[in-house]
Amino acid sequence: VNLKIMPAIFINPSNDEHQQLLKKLDIQNQDLRIFVSDKLPKDFIEKLPGKKALGAIEDNSHISTASAGAYCAIYYEDPDNQLRKVFLDSIKDSSVQRIIWISTKEPSKEILEIKNLVYVKYVEKISYIEKVLELEEVEEIKDSIIYLK
Repeated sequence: VNLKIMPAIFINPSNDEHQQLLKKLDIQNQDLRIFVSDKLPKDFIEKLPGKKALGAIEDNSHISTASAGAYCAIYYEDPDNQLRKVFLDSIKDSSVQRIIWISTKEPSKEILEIKNLVYVKYVEKISYIEKVLELEEVEEIKDSIIYLK
């Protein structure tokens, strides 16, 4: 499997760190897609590389529809934890083969039961960019939780 041509989607980019990660992902992956909240400023959205889908980030059907055809889905969980159920529901409705979940929160049992999901737990000020790039392109993921400290 040539993962470089397998579509990847990043769900919920919302800050400058995501912009940096997406620029590197865009180089690494020939088919980068992004699902971004339509509530974010236009100038931020315009700076994001890849094919963009805008919609209601709180609507799991918008996310699963945007994920159609993607091999890898990278979810960024907001620090206030409001999107967890939405993300879980969108994963159940999607056909993605690999899920990378980035969060500062502890994973729930429900998240860890999802096949082909790796949970990247990080603390503020610790970069997860290189880890996500590595996980997006490896043939097989062995860990289900990675703690970055």
